[in-house]
Amino acid sequence: MRRRTFLLSAAACAVPSLSAAYPAQMFTPAVWRDLRQTDQTVVMNFRARWSLTCQIKSDLIAEALAENPAYANLTFVDVDWDTFGPSQMTQRLKVERRSTLLVMKNGNEVTRLVNEPYARKVRALLDAALAA
Repeated sequence: MRRRTFLLSAAACAVPSLSAAYPAQMFTPAVWRDLRQTDQTVVMNFRARWSLTCQIKSDLIAEALAENPAYANLTFVDVDWDTFGPSQMTQRLKVERRSTLLVMKNGNEVTRLVNEPYARKVRALLDAALAA
């Protein structure tokens, strides 16, 4: 077990990270209730702080935002998987694992991306979110 912890920590340190990730609200039930009542397009990032894949996806989102200012029209919400992973909300949304990006508009799912930390896939998801 210690070897795994060491390897994950070392890998997380080795991956370059954009220090100012992206402008995201932290998920709370109140934030979710308020966002569902608007017509905003919401990108929910179900992530764990310790997950390398989640960090890569966050960095890819930040990179995409830096390259395409239109993505700033989207609302980003980070959902802490360790806190809300086993919740009724994730069950209702059928989010079965961390490292899931879920785009919602008017309470309905537009698209999702599960455990695919690739720039082209993240950009395709953000483009679909803009088109919603």
